[in-house]
Amino acid sequence: MAALRLVALLPFAVNRGIASLLGRLISRLPGEARRVTDTNLRLCYPDLDENQRRQLARLSLVESSKNTFEIALFWRHPDQGLRRIVAIDGDAPLRQAVADGKPIMILAPHQGCWEVLNFWLASEFGLHAMFAPSGLPEVDQLIRTGREHFGSTMYPTTARGVAGLVRAMKKGALTAILPDQVPDRRSGVHAPFFGQPAYTGTLASKLIRQTGAVTFLAWARRLPGTQGFEIRVRQATPVSADADLEAALTAMNADIARLINEDPAQYLWSYKRFRRPPAGMDSPYSQ
Repeated sequence: MAALRLVALLPFAVNRGIASLLGRLISRLPGEARRVTDTNLRLCYPDLDENQRRQLARLSLVESSKNTFEIALFWRHPDQGLRRIVAIDGDAPLRQAVADGKPIMILAPHQGCWEVLNFWLASEFGLHAMFAPSGLPEVDQLIRTGREHFGSTMYPTTARGVAGLVRAMKKGALTAILPDQVPDRRSGVHAPFFGQPAYTGTLASKLIRQTGAVTFLAWARRLPGTQGFEIRVRQATPVSADADLEAALTAMNADIARLINEDPAQYLWSYKRFRRPPAGMDSPYSQ
């Protein structure tokens, strides 16, 4: 908590500068983040040569460091995060769906600054979302305070919480889910992600089918230097709501991959996305 408080005191330009330096250091030293990033990029971008992968890994680790530092700042000062949004791209269909009173599902992968995206969704449309406690009460309170600053409604990650979210969505609420987060062993199935089998959560697809939600993907793209952020919104492939769960999750992962390819360096490649392989296969991170 002390480190979070210290980071929150830094001016944004200093915050960004220190984060960039730390990210460059992490990218050059042996460590878990670098190892996992290298593994993921080899799996997902096999056509890149060694120099290209090394460069992308370095850029990604710098961007991830920026994300960690800016989130620590924006949790305490959410208005700063919202003010730094300087451009919006592709939001017209989303606004039309909201105006029509339709339930909305936003798929928001670990791309760019997802907390800034949360602030924008909450301030523009009113956000209903699930919250999984970290087990650290002070940190959880800080996160909730930041996320609820603009009027978000948070639901616990329980059956009762899901039921509450479904009721809200059927009345036309907008929700956002991290669709690339590895679920527990009872809440997912394997579906291709960049051509690799990835254990993928089924909650988003089930909510879409139950509520008839119009589905979009969105992320907050980090602009160079201290320029701020650009919100990008993309319509999801219709098959992501297919009754065939495998087809729906395959389409969803393909949509996520297309979003990532808009700026691969801003994806969280240090996340162990393939840590639950199909039966009979070894985890790629154990090698």
